Amino acid sequence: MPVDVSAIREDFPILDRQVNGEPLTYLDNAATTQTPRQVYEVYEEFYEGYNANVHRGIHALSHEASVAYEEAHDRLAEFVGASGGREEMVFTKNTTEGINVVAYGLLDELGPDDEVVLTEMEHHASLVTWQQVAETAGADVRYIEVAEDGRLDLEHAKEVIGPETAVVSVAHVSNVLGTVNPVETLAELAHDAGAYILVDGAQSAPTRPVDVEAMDADFFAFSGHKMAGPTGVGGLYGKRDLLEELAPLCYGGEMISHVTFDEAAWNDLPWKFEAGTPPIAEGIALAAAADYLDDVGMDEVRAHENELAQYALERLDSRDDVETYGPPAGVERTGLVAFNVEGVHGHDLSSVLNDRGIAVRAGDHCTQPLHDVLDLPGSVRASFYVYNTKAEVDRLLDALDGGDAFDDARAQVEAYLSSDRYHDRVYEHHRDPKNAGGLADPTFSKHSEETTCGDEGEFHLDVSPDGTIERVAFESESCAVSRAVADLLAGHLEGQSLDAAADLDGWVVDALDGRFPDLRRDCVVGPEEVLREAAQEYLEREPEGIAGDD
Repeated sequence: MPVDVSAIREDFPILDRQVNGEPLTYLDNAATTQTPRQVYEVYEEFYEGYNANVHRGIHALSHEASVAYEEAHDRLAEFVGASGGREEMVFTKNTTEGINVVAYGLLDELGPDDEVVLTEMEHHASLVTWQQVAETAGADVRYIEVAEDGRLDLEHAKEVIGPETAVVSVAHVSNVLGTVNPVETLAELAHDAGAYILVDGAQSAPTRPVDVEAMDADFFAFSGHKMAGPTGVGGLYGKRDLLEELAPLCYGGEMISHVTFDEAAWNDLPWKFEAGTPPIAEGIALAAAADYLDDVGMDEVRAHENELAQYALERLDSRDDVETYGPPAGVERTGLVAFNVEGVHGHDLSSVLNDRGIAVRAGDHCTQPLHDVLDLPGSVRASFYVYNTKAEVDRLLDALDGGDAFDDARAQVEAYLSSDRYHDRVYEHHRDPKNAGGLADPTFSKHSEETTCGDEGEFHLDVSPDGTIERVAFESESCAVSRAVADLLAGHLEGQSLDAAADLDGWVVDALDGRFPDLRRDCVVGPEEVLREAAQEYLEREPEGIAGDD
């Protein structure tokens, strides 16, 4: 049965608000979904009626809280298809913590002869965690390649997963490409190699039926805030025998059954992994979120999301000025589409969409290596959930055209930069940059290493022997705001000393009289931070080459 979206939207009062005088069109659900009243009322009921710590008090409130919290574990185990109940369901802060619990719990089992296999589409939460654990253990990390159609290259997976593989960690669903990965196949390959498999379910648990036993996952991590639940709580499923052997990540409080001055013994599952006071209200509310989604029907959630994604993908692909990423139209995907508009940086596009009340995500979505594979500094992501409509997708697409006032998104960016939101100097340096383009033989250069926002560029500096900056230029794939500020800074620093560049602290904000939206503060201050670091690093590296030769 199709989802009754109009009825569902009544459960989410936040969807009735306006942003900048426009109706809210919330399309950032892959980051965080909205929460229905049926969930946050449970949260409120806890604090109104039985707020107490669990497992510690011999009084009515503590007992009531303990029972509700324990039953919440059972409910979430059921939600992901785990028949072992609470003993196979650990509550965490989020997917990231769940991955860390597994990775560091397996640290002692990894050694120099072992390999950890990931995919090129992994979220930083998995990729960076396993990088660090592998480095500590002396193990190697290998990556399954993403094919041109946005899906995993399974033939390459069969080559990479082999006798040296100790762990396979894979995203069930890509948060950029929308790809639904064949985790059952990957689990079979992992187990045939004698390896564990951890499935990152951050994007799958909220969007489709999950059966951890059918996929034969050893571990499965997910977050509450992406599945209509509260922030600050998530779940980690693990096969009971594996959780019994897994070393805990945190120590103290609830996770201890007995302790002396010389040693300690751990509590039963799942409390062995829940040190200290746990997220009690959040866990109980998360169970209510599972109830809510099951009442809607997870098959229906999946179908509705895929329908919206296919509709958006087809409309975006029909445009000559838009490039989309991930599996082509007609292939099932989760409810998101990542794309770029020709000539418009994602941050600028996100800003003009925000003016129309449309919330999307712009940047690299915590997948910098994947964007490197795609040869992109970043992308724009529209992600849908059970309460979104085709009319909202139409609103997004119509906004890219600009309506009656503008020809296209590029014209909207021009108007946005020339509006009274910004100091005139931003638009001036955007329209007529004097220092764009690299230098042939600079004294030194500095690449922007912070690309999580999708801004990327490089400053080039020519410096005389006495430490005077003779020329500054920049190459940039950054947003229009960042490029304009880079040009402003480059002109300011010519003729200044390197010491002046090293001491930069708030010059740009002062030069613009603070006239820029707080939403774009990182874009404004970023170039100054890069130049300051560049000068400081050069002065530390070449102290004898500055102002001391004559």
